Amino acid sequence: MSIYGHYAQQYYGNKVSFPKESFLVAGISFYQDNCEDINYDDELNMVHEPTNKYDETAISIINNGKLIGYVPANPDYYKKLCSENITEPLKIINIKKIEGIYGIRVIPKCFYTKKYL
Repeated sequence: MSIYGHYAQQYYGNKVSFPKESFLVAGISFYQDNCEDINYDDELNMVHEPTNKYDETAISIINNGKLIGYVPANPDYYKKLCSENITEPLKIINIKKIEGIYGIRVIPKCFYTKKYL
């Protein structure tokens, strides 16, 4: 269950509104093995990745020294938000795992507040 208490509702037909500063980790399907030990209490780190061959403005998301994915490229809002707050850890606000495939929603810690509880 997420801190929002939406686990069952989110994936069974009821729409859940997440904060606009939150996003799903992009490219996570390529790094599923690196997600196996992720928990809600974990804080993820962001790192600029200028040598990325697909996107020189890429921002990677790291958990315990392992790449788990990227800040989404579209819309540009998320990259800008994360670039401006690159030193802030990311808080996990929702984890979905269906048939071994992870989906992880995060928010920069500076935007995470008790009102989301």
